[in-house]
Amino acid sequence: MLAGMRVLPAAAMILVLHAAAAAVPAAASAATDGAGTLRAAVDRAARLDPLLRTLDARADEVDASRTAAAALFPGAPVLGASLRRDRPDRDLGRNEVEFEVGLLLWLPGQRALRQQLAGDEGTGRDAAVVDARLQVAGRVREALWALAFARLDETAARRRIGTVERLVADVERRVAVGVLARADLLLARAEAAAARGLLIEAGARVEQALQAWRALTGDGLLPVSWVEAEAEAGGSVRASGSAAHPSVVAALGEVDLARSRLKLASESTRDPPEIGLQHRSDREATGADHRNSIRVALRVPLATDARNRPRIAAANTERVRAESALLQVQRRIEADTARARAELDAARAQEANARERLRDAGEHLALVRRAFDLGEQSLVAMLRALALADEAQADLDRQVAARDRATARINQAAGVLP
Repeated sequence: MLAGMRVLPAAAMILVLHAAAAAVPAAASAATDGAGTLRAAVDRAARLDPLLRTLDARADEVDASRTAAAALFPGAPVLGASLRRDRPDRDLGRNEVEFEVGLLLWLPGQRALRQQLAGDEGTGRDAAVVDARLQVAGRVREALWALAFARLDETAARRRIGTVERLVADVERRVAVGVLARADLLLARAEAAAARGLLIEAGARVEQALQAWRALTGDGLLPVSWVEAEAEAGGSVRASGSAAHPSVVAALGEVDLARSRLKLASESTRDPPEIGLQHRSDREATGADHRNSIRVALRVPLATDARNRPRIAAANTERVRAESALLQVQRRIEADTARARAELDAARAQEANARERLRDAGEHLALVRRAFDLGEQSLVAMLRALALADEAQADLDRQVAARDRATARINQAAGVLP
């Protein structure tokens, strides 16, 4: 047999094949700032996220609520003026001019309730920003791993083409010297054509994953590495209901906000009273002296069920919705964490199994290749052994990637931001 077709030892073949699996990046040694990091990719995606852009704009709304709650009066002052004359029916010179200023007044405790509500709105908005960024990070992670698996398929297809094409070249030489029949050459060429078809399909999937990535982040820049180490379990849900997980914090913020609104609706059972100061100047006839007077008026709206019950009921409904959403978020996080943990355990077991499979496939290939060179095995057996070795390597690469993806999903479920 020619030197290019000599058999490598099984252990060496395994190392060579394993080194070819470069589609998934190696683990990053340390998190650094820059365009080529996972955090930078999340930043770019966050700038395009509609929810985060809306929450950024809502900061002005929260500031306006705080300003209104800290104002001296619950509403804007009201200015009024009126003029009364005896024209056109009689022209005796009767004249009356009134100027009035009206001010709304805070009810006892109402201002403090408004300030608490404004504070809860700000806290809720800040928590929602962190939670929305976490959701963006989840989409970035999934998009990257979808691309990683597509690249693994493309790498496996390229490796398969290289293996089969080397075999085709060897078969051509053997057919030329009459060792093998032309039917064997046609079979090898058909296998090479099938491998090229798989590469075309894999390349299309890579391109689709890249387009999805560009739509998510706005560009095609990929992190140098996106393999993560499992973070400390600081985002787990605690029995007390308080947790560092951004989704739980955001849900708790919604609960606090709903409770503040319910308290405001329950305790502010009437609209703010209004005090008015009026100056009046009038005369009875032309030439008479003007008489000036001042009037102070107080208007106090009354509490009625028609006003209060709908507001209290709506606020209570929102409270129930927020508390139910909190429980649902806690259950979802627990389920996501358990699912990711089970996925990681399965991937580790599959990785160990795939390594054994690759070792056995490499040894089997070496034996079949030696027998094929001696004419003791057919081309079909050789093709089958090559396919088994390539499949074993591809399976190992995918299991390693599945393990790393499960780790990323555990971090995502724990609320860990890149």
